[in-house]
Amino acid sequence: MEITVIHGSPRKSGNTHTATKLFMDALCRCGEVTFTEFYLPEAMPHFCRGCMTCVLEGEDKCPHATYTLPILNAMLRADALIFTTPVYVMSEAGTMKTFLDHFPYLYIVHRARKEMFSEKAFILCTTLGAGTKTAIKTIATSLRFWGVNRVYSTGFALHEVHWNKINPKRRAKIERKIDKKALFFYRQTALKKRRRPYLFLYFIVLFLRRMIAGYDDTSLDKQYWVEQGWLRQNPFRS
Repeated sequence: MEITVIHGSPRKSGNTHTATKLFMDALCRCGEVTFTEFYLPEAMPHFCRGCMTCVLEGEDKCPHATYTLPILNAMLRADALIFTTPVYVMSEAGTMKTFLDHFPYLYIVHRARKEMFSEKAFILCTTLGAGTKTAIKTIATSLRFWGVNRVYSTGFALHEVHWNKINPKRRAKIERKIDKKALFFYRQTALKKRRRPYLFLYFIVLFLRRMIAGYDDTSLDKQYWVEQGWLRQNPFRS
């Protein structure tokens, strides 16, 4: 099993990284797993320019393609995805938002990748106090619009800056929950079963099919949909 991990923080001593490593270790105890890891912002050091080049001219034309394309290829090659983020001021880390800003072309309205229609994703988030739901929601929204088959998540309000200062009983409870979530995620991924896509995607596709068919033939989005056969067939059934 191959999993691509996008770390939303460069800190390798913080609570989010500690929880992520426990999650990854638990996955390895379930079976043979290899990880390809990307740490933000090193893996994506630039803000999106909002130039829309990736959408209008192709993702290889993005001014930051030297960073985005290796990550894209790793995500498409993987059996599953893991996204992690600490909570900063009640939301996801800015590095994670910057990362997601670079992939609008993966939305179903543009050029979603078939490989993701069978992938599972897990979002892991920690916070000192509150904000995990908001942080997770932002990431999950992008993943669902990418067509990722199922998005799972968990968040922890730790009330301590340092992992080893968490009350031992509470820490043990958190670690048991991490193990349980990892086992569930491993099993869901190992099944290699494509579950029905999220219902809202069905309705979006019905609308998009007519809209994209009316695009100019020079549109990359239309060309892609024609090549995939999606103007005649539901993308999630092809």
